[in-house]
Amino acid sequence: MIKLISAILVLLSSVAVQAGVGPDSAWGELYQHRFYEPQTPVIPFHARSSTGADSRLILKKAHDVSVFRSREGREWLYGGIARLCTEYSVTGSLSDSRRRCLAYEEVQLVRDRGTELRYCTFRSDDDCQAYASRSEQLPLEYSVPVMVRTSESDSFTRTRVAFSKTLKIAECGDCAERLGY
Repeated sequence: MIKLISAILVLLSSVAVQAGVGPDSAWGELYQHRFYEPQTPVIPFHARSSTGADSRLILKKAHDVSVFRSREGREWLYGGIARLCTEYSVTGSLSDSRRRCLAYEEVQLVRDRGTELRYCTFRSDDDCQAYASRSEQLPLEYSVPVMVRTSESDSFTRTRVAFSKTLKIAECGDCAERLGY
């Protein structure tokens, strides 16, 4: 009987803890909660160092990105700052070389809101023979599914959507001026 009461209390306390989580919860609260996982979309940024020594594809969660309009009226996305290497030292043989960064620079992550989608329309011999492309604008609003699991050992699956949370990309008021756009 005591085991049954203990099990019911554990279940009720678990439900009570989860009851406060919902579409109005802050992103940080959702990421820290062990039973919820937002499937937040990412926006790709390509960063290059001024010397050409380093180049990276950086994926930023959509809520960490802001939008701004240049003086010409073009929309840009700002993803913060990336630290890139500008000079390397290489030691070791050709087959076992080690690179060590000697100097860094901070690079602004800025990209056009427009994007070019390219996909294969005809395949032959396991190779794409014809491509099609289209231009689109990255959205400024997303409906983010938030997955739920029922226990620590359970996994997050697409079939267990607890709720959806609207994500609107914030506007950066001083980005155009600060970044020189």
